[in-house]
Amino acid sequence: MQSAFAALNALVAGLGTVVVVAGAAHGRFTIGDVTLFIAAAAGVQGAFTGIVLQAGSAAEGVRLFGHYLDLLDTPDDLPRGEAPAPALTGRIELRDVWFRYDTSGPWVLRGVNLTVPAGTAMGLVGRNGAGKSTLIKLLCRFYDPERGAILWDGTDIRTMDVAELRRRIGVTFQDYMTYDLSAAENIGIGDLPYREDLERIRDSARLAGIDATLRGLPDGYETQLSRVHLDEEDGTPGVTLSGGQWQRVALARSLMRGDADLLILDEPSSGLDPEAEHEVHRTLGRHRLRRTALLVSHRLGALREADAIAVLVDGRIAELGSHDELMALGGGHYARLFGLQAAGYTERGDRGRTTEAAT
Repeated sequence: MQSAFAALNALVAGLGTVVVVAGAAHGRFTIGDVTLFIAAAAGVQGAFTGIVLQAGSAAEGVRLFGHYLDLLDTPDDLPRGEAPAPALTGRIELRDVWFRYDTSGPWVLRGVNLTVPAGTAMGLVGRNGAGKSTLIKLLCRFYDPERGAILWDGTDIRTMDVAELRRRIGVTFQDYMTYDLSAAENIGIGDLPYREDLERIRDSARLAGIDATLRGLPDGYETQLSRVHLDEEDGTPGVTLSGGQWQRVALARSLMRGDADLLILDEPSSGLDPEAEHEVHRTLGRHRLRRTALLVSHRLGALREADAIAVLVDGRIAELGSHDELMALGGGHYARLFGLQAAGYTERGDRGRTTEAAT
């Protein structure tokens, strides 16, 4: 539509210019008249183009709002459970779980069997695409398994009230969100009933190691973490955080649910430097005492203290055991991956010692 209007605009201006120039050639118009017409035509073209562009933007906004209304009217495609979701006291069990995102697509999970006893920390390891994030989405019941079942203390989570189930879970996703809100609101929305409880928000920020940074912002926890929206009082723009700082804010958001039975951390420290990562994991280790935790990380050293580590390979649990047990397997997937990461540090250290000896 915009192209058609632009073509029409150019055609009218071109024809007008031809008529005026021809008239000037026959003495009906002066050179000044021609100059005035061309300048006026350019002005009208610019104004008309602006109107067309604004109309196009308005139409796009209306269509987007229509999509939003359609989304609100879309019924939930997950069966609604009505059973209560009690506190986890026994175990979470994945029993022969199969899943794929499309009925014609490949299987992402292929008969996963895994038991996570209550109060323990389970590490989840695997290459990209092995199915780790998919397994987390199934635990949060964003999707349902195509085959098999996920049991919460022996009860299929598909029979439970999904809102109650999710209240029992605190999650930091790998692809966390950043909101154009204040620092306090960015953390507080992790537990809506307590979104204005500043003391609880600060406790979560301290656990995530971001409290000092947020207190040091121009307006402290009330600082807008956005360059889009201006401060309501003085009209100044907000601030932006680094990737590692945003990751800590997202971690604090999930820690707002202090009473969650299951804590899921999907790469909670991938954007942190080694020192910050060590401190965050040490703090989280104290925080998750007596909680059930599912820890996902490509940095295998961060999972050494987990009670058990499950290795996902091609959508299946290929290995399961503690760090020492998996390393004892020698040629297993976990031992190989851990050895590759450890070698990166060892080789650099050996080269350094060799250089020192040579000098």
